[in-house]
Amino acid sequence: MGNTRNIHYFSVENVDMRQVGGEASHIIHNDDITIILNGRPHNSTFLREGDIYQLPEPRLLLVMDGDADIQLDLEHYHIEEGMIILTMPDMIMEFIHCSTDLLVCGIVVKEHIHVSECIVMNCPPKTAEQQLRMMYLLWDIASCQPYRRDTVKHLAEAMLSNAAYIKQAAEATGKSNAPSRSQQLFSQFKTLVSQHCERERNIPFYAKELRVSPHHLSSVISKASGHSVMYWINRAVVLRARMLLKTSDLMTYEIADRLNFPNSPAFNSFFKREMGVTPRMYRNNLKA
Repeated sequence: MGNTRNIHYFSVENVDMRQVGGEASHIIHNDDITIILNGRPHNSTFLREGDIYQLPEPRLLLVMDGDADIQLDLEHYHIEEGMIILTMPDMIMEFIHCSTDLLVCGIVVKEHIHVSECIVMNCPPKTAEQQLRMMYLLWDIASCQPYRRDTVKHLAEAMLSNAAYIKQAAEATGKSNAPSRSQQLFSQFKTLVSQHCERERNIPFYAKELRVSPHHLSSVISKASGHSVMYWINRAVVLRARMLLKTSDLMTYEIADRLNFPNSPAFNSFFKREMGVTPRMYRNNLKA
């Protein structure tokens, strides 16, 4: 196998966070948590529009100003002031576009805090203000000497738990906006695809995991999204392939092996059908 260059592996362990948030941001970074206040991604020397990043750690963001377009795994989101974003471990983000005035505050937590769902949602101004006050309190406690590790951990867990409550409250107060059973199944399906697409690319596998028949799964996904099950699976595989072509020096046959294709020609044919160019042409275009 080739040697992977982690230039788009967006871990707080191998990135200078000031390169991410801009020189005017305020940052606390230790073995338990990273807190960033007044981060301006547009001024970042690390985040670049059009690039793909793997996010190994969970992170919670509050959008303070501006707007942006991102893609998390298989879903496109337009984010703007007042939105909360909670990502699960190992999500893949495509940074499509951000306004020059995009301003965020956020925390990045380590593996000892469990995150079970991705949340991207608007919240009322009062709720956003409460979440921001919690973030400021976390900053103050994390700055104390001697360092209060358990308190920092519990406050971070409270913030993540509060984000889940905000989502539940929004769904409970607006049943017309609550996801239908079909939408819930679609969301669960996309989560499974992002987790297993490198090894599992057949409908019966996902139907079994979701405890429905293959026919029912195909029908629900088609009605909920306007696309077939295989469209979403292929889209996830292409996303993984693009990330590897952009961020590694792996040979094409090595990427084919990692993505569980029988051989390099099969991978080349699949990639050209989905992207219109071969993997080699895609990589050469990036270099150009």
